[in-house]
Amino acid sequence: MLVDKIEKTEGVVAVSERLVTEPFIMAAHGTGGGRLIGVWPEKEMKVTDIWEHIVEGDYLESTGRMPPVLIGEKLANRLQLKTRSKINVQMVDLNGDLSSKGYRVSGIYKTDNTTFDENHLFVRFEDLQLQLGIENNAAHEIAVVVKNGNEAATFKPAIQKIAGNTVVQTWKELSPEMSLLTDSMDQYMYIFILIILLALCFGIINTMLMSVLDRIKEIGMLMAVGMNKRKIFMMIILESVMLTFSGGILGIIIGSGVTKFFEKTPIDVSVFADGLEKYGFAAQIYTSLRLETIVTITVLVIATGILSAIYPARKALKLNPAEATRTE
Repeated sequence: MLVDKIEKTEGVVAVSERLVTEPFIMAAHGTGGGRLIGVWPEKEMKVTDIWEHIVEGDYLESTGRMPPVLIGEKLANRLQLKTRSKINVQMVDLNGDLSSKGYRVSGIYKTDNTTFDENHLFVRFEDLQLQLGIENNAAHEIAVVVKNGNEAATFKPAIQKIAGNTVVQTWKELSPEMSLLTDSMDQYMYIFILIILLALCFGIINTMLMSVLDRIKEIGMLMAVGMNKRKIFMMIILESVMLTFSGGILGIIIGSGVTKFFEKTPIDVSVFADGLEKYGFAAQIYTSLRLETIVTITVLVIATGILSAIYPARKALKLNPAEATRTE
């Protein structure tokens, strides 16, 4: 089977096949549509974390003679459903006939995306397979989790080779709008970093320029006794680097401490919860800090310190020793 071959691929962590259909849903207090997904509960738990978001009931546990269904809180509120409520699901089966089947709500989940909660229902693979009339464990899609999600594109060729003519897509190809959003957030972060570095640049220029102007007589005397201009230049550059480096280290220590605190204690923005959840954002923000981010910021700060000190250093080199030594 294709699933078995994919599971044996190096770098693949979990695999879960699914059946997907868009039925008509009827309940005692309303009707609606949605995306009905048939899953193997044990496999799906390794691929998605829907089971961790259950706020009431169980994850596709049998509730009696009727097959179980897991629904989102938003849909449950709209159709006035609760655990053990009954819904009727109608769809067109493999033969083109209308198929109707009753399901009992085994659980209700709530994610950070209310649109997802309102439109996605989960049932057991074998129950949807029976209603659709599909045989031989055929599936509409296979979800694959790899070791590093950021490098999913590198695993695509190997899986495509196994899948043959079957379409293989990464999460960015499946959800281009989400990919665009994450890329945009990265770009915004770079813009903020640039603004901060520009502010740092002007701050260092101002500080070092004042330092040079306050020491005109001292620098003039060094020139008068024959000190090499190159050494004076390097002295001012080194002073700027030491100032920047010490400030940067202190900033990293304070910033890391604050970040670690908010990793465990999220920033509560529940006042904007309705709007945020509509677009799939959580009402609680957790911070994170990666080693590569610290290294990158440190390098950028030091580079900014060096570049910012060039103008004050050149200003010092243009001093006339005779005039500088007479400065009070």
